[in-house]
Amino acid sequence: MRPQKPRNYLAQFYSANDNALPRMRKANILARAIYPKSGVKSFATMQIRIVGLHEKGAIIQSKAIEFLPEHFYICLGAGEIFFTCAQKNIIKGEMVVAFSEAEDSFFIEALSRLVLPLASLSGIRDACPPIVQARMRTKGRPTVTI
Repeated sequence: MRPQKPRNYLAQFYSANDNALPRMRKANILARAIYPKSGVKSFATMQIRIVGLHEKGAIIQSKAIEFLPEHFYICLGAGEIFFTCAQKNIIKGEMVVAFSEAEDSFFIEALSRLVLPLASLSGIRDACPPIVQARMRTKGRPTVTI
């Protein structure tokens, strides 16, 4: 048996097989960021656009992105799908966020393929893939509690 050739010490950082990174999918989804107001038991909202999605987070854009707190919710549709998020980085009007829990890759793939970013999810419920429909909340269910 032949001894293996020693690998360069940098190979551990650049090898595609050793470091499986989540694949970023392009998206164009209009959503809302919901966050608690300071000192008041109510929530404020900000319109955002999701421009990139992967299982563990997203890239969002907004004119006032720097005013979002470190922890907030992303709401899709009329309160139908929520993601709990934490701010990771802000670069030139874009924010990289991490989800509190990794999402299913089929669900993220289906969301990235939505073609009507301005429509409410309930309005296009029948056009959504079944995995997105299964995640939608029905009206009347509580969505966010303090």
